Order: sequence, then C-alpha cells, then structure tokens
Amino acid sequence: MDIALKKLDLMHRLMLIWDEAALQRVATAIETEVPEIEEEFTDEEVAELERRRVRFLSGESKPHSVEESMRLAREGFKR
Repeated sequence: MDIALKKLDLMHRLMLIWDEAALQRVATAIETEVPEIEEEFTDEEVAELERRRVRFLSGESKPHSVEESMRLAREGFKR
C-alpha cells in the first residue's frame, strides 16, 4: 500500500471513531509524531490572495463549485 492510500485509510478509520477517550488517544499519538505546525502566510501569499479576492469581487473571475474545485485539483489547475 503506498503512502497516499495508507493516509486515506487512516483518515477513514479516524472518521469512524466516536468514543471521546479513544479519539484523545489517537490525537495524542498524532501530536507525538507530528508536532503542531503554525502555518502563516508570507506577504507574497497574502498579496496574491488579495489580488484574487479583488478579481472575484469585480466579477473578473468566477467561483467554482466544490465538485468543480475537486476536479480541478485532481487534474492540476491550468489557466
């Protein structure tokens, strides 16, 4: 099983956990292996997001449905 399939399997199994104590044990195990990362946007990324927001608000670009966004992500977005 490749790593992507293993991750998908683990996420699926995680979604099946409803017991709060069991979920806490899994969270503790994950936090032990992967320390929490605070991701902050760079100034460049913030500027790009603002440019995209302006284009959207002006009507120059259009939003995509969830399904369309997923399709574009899978195919690799091409302008």
